[in-house]
Amino acid sequence: MYLFSMKSAVQSFILFIFCIFLSCSAKNTNRVLLISFDGFRWDYIHRANNLTNFHRMISDGGWAVKGIKNTFLTKTLPNHYTIATGLYEESHGIVGNIMYDPVLNSTFHGWLDKDARDSRWWDNGGEPIWVTNQKQDTQHRSGVLAWPGGLAVVKGVLAYRTESAFDGLTKKERVDKIIEWFTDEYPINLGLYYEEEPDHTGHLFGPDSKEVLSMIFELDSLLGYFFDKLEDNDLLKTTNIILTSDHGMTSTPLDAEHKINLDDYVRVDSYSITSKNPVAGIDIIPASKELEDEVFKNLSRIPHAHVYRTKDIPRQYHYGNNRRIPMIIVEPEEHYWISFNGSAGVLGEHGYNNSLASMHPFFIAMGPDFKPGAKVDTFNNVDIYPLMCTLLGLKPAPNNGSLDVVSQLLIDREGSDSTTFGAYILILLLIALVGGLFSVAACQVHRQHKRQLRSISSFSLLHSFRYSKSDRMPLMSDSSEEEFGDS
Repeated sequence: MYLFSMKSAVQSFILFIFCIFLSCSAKNTNRVLLISFDGFRWDYIHRANNLTNFHRMISDGGWAVKGIKNTFLTKTLPNHYTIATGLYEESHGIVGNIMYDPVLNSTFHGWLDKDARDSRWWDNGGEPIWVTNQKQDTQHRSGVLAWPGGLAVVKGVLAYRTESAFDGLTKKERVDKIIEWFTDEYPINLGLYYEEEPDHTGHLFGPDSKEVLSMIFELDSLLGYFFDKLEDNDLLKTTNIILTSDHGMTSTPLDAEHKINLDDYVRVDSYSITSKNPVAGIDIIPASKELEDEVFKNLSRIPHAHVYRTKDIPRQYHYGNNRRIPMIIVEPEEHYWISFNGSAGVLGEHGYNNSLASMHPFFIAMGPDFKPGAKVDTFNNVDIYPLMCTLLGLKPAPNNGSLDVVSQLLIDREGSDSTTFGAYILILLLIALVGGLFSVAACQVHRQHKRQLRSISSFSLLHSFRYSKSDRMPLMSDSSEEEFGDS
């Protein structure tokens, strides 16, 4: 009975140790929430000292002090898909908010619902994070709210939860929606949230306007609402929050000095324009080498602008190797803008060269996997995809990103891995020790049991011997001998 009890106790202990082992070796289960505030320039958070929630993220997490470098063109749809895939625009194929595909013989208008859902435009080699998340783990589910590309099937996968940018929901209603996805019966572990401000306000009033400042405060309040909802649902401590944007914004004065009128250089009927302000993408449809040469020569006379044929676009732009890139690119200098066929300008614009600081968006992140107070100067937005894969325990699809810089914002994973390895060794030693003690104890119990059996056997033999000498029944032969002796 003692041996059985000891065996049960040892088995229970080993089972307990095994559970700890499984817990140590389990995948990271922390959620990821990626938030984009469209057109949020890197230095907007310095516009006021009392942006409580932005500053809370900086204090409790990590950030890029000088913002991050986005991709050329510095436009909304291309850069959001770059963030999602980790690829340059020439590689993932979304090279503009508007673009022409000569193979499809069709023009893409990214803000139209039909094109937002059409896989022919989005499924061109890039693998967005919501697809990677669901492909590699059947328990993983993605939710994509208004993020460009999130409504299309890519690599045969559609995000588990989707919501259109044209849903008519208010900002807070969108927050409620994504929190609902995180707390559903079958919850998501990855959520992407897109908000079109402060881009819209920046276009209308310019980046340095009081209206943009007011919108920044509104977004700070929205971020606080996010925190409250996450905390109310016990999600805040187990969610890695990444807050970033697609591009910045610069002022574009509407005076004649800063206006570039294409009609002064080329005939309206000699070209087709796809990509618009501030960078113009010019196509010649139907293609004509002679007409292309003429248009290029005339456009090259424009002051305050660089004009490139596709094959001559500088390599550092990563913008020359895709059939959807226009034949000719007109790239104005900062603050200059393009008009054609009488089109008007706006007070704020983006799309300029991605080397300009004014085009750079911000980046802040906080959560269980980010070091409080960590900071780096800058990194590339293609690095966000492999970062998210790391946080979710996923193997990244081919991408142009790197963890060299952004990993400095994370907790020490090498130290954590060493600690886990040490825990494995300790657990194995404990199991070996307990197993050894059990073996020794079992041997001792077995010897004691054998001694008891020997004692019992000896006692039985002695008792049998005594019984045979004094207490046995008389035999007939005994009495007969006595009778014959008496006679």
